[in-house]
Amino acid sequence: MASGKSTVGPLLADALGHRFVDLDWLIEAKAGRPIPLIFAEGGETAFRAAEAEALDETTRSLRMVVATGGGALVTPAALRTARMAGPVVWLQASIDTILDRLGDAAGRPVLAGPDGRPLWGRALRDRVAALMEAREPFYAQADLTVDADAVAAIVAQRIVEGLRGWSRPT
Repeated sequence: MASGKSTVGPLLADALGHRFVDLDWLIEAKAGRPIPLIFAEGGETAFRAAEAEALDETTRSLRMVVATGGGALVTPAALRTARMAGPVVWLQASIDTILDRLGDAAGRPVLAGPDGRPLWGRALRDRVAALMEAREPFYAQADLTVDADAVAAIVAQRIVEGLRGWSRPT
């Protein structure tokens, strides 16, 4: 979340001559409503089901860069699906960078308090830190890890360089 996927992704796709899709945008288009509303109507379970379906759909396409949501690959099945389709890249950003990019965290249901309002201050920092810690074991299985604290163009270039010579694990 807020690591730069939606910004770096199009730059990477352009550099590789691939198409770009943001999984969150695809979910919203297919559902006909924004992610916060999907969460409000069906909870995180409904959103994760839509996310898994969208991931499955995108992994059937070739020459595509897919920006997943921060929690999209935190099940063994989803991670396996993504890794079978191509290299998985972890944009590893520091908590300070993530907090700077989040701003007020509005529109991010996993960063809302029990009252539905966005967390802020120490509560926001603690939630982001907890999410990062919980997700790290999955992220650590990525084929490539890139420092994402830099500007998007540099991050995209680092990915291009890191993917040179990549081949599917056997």
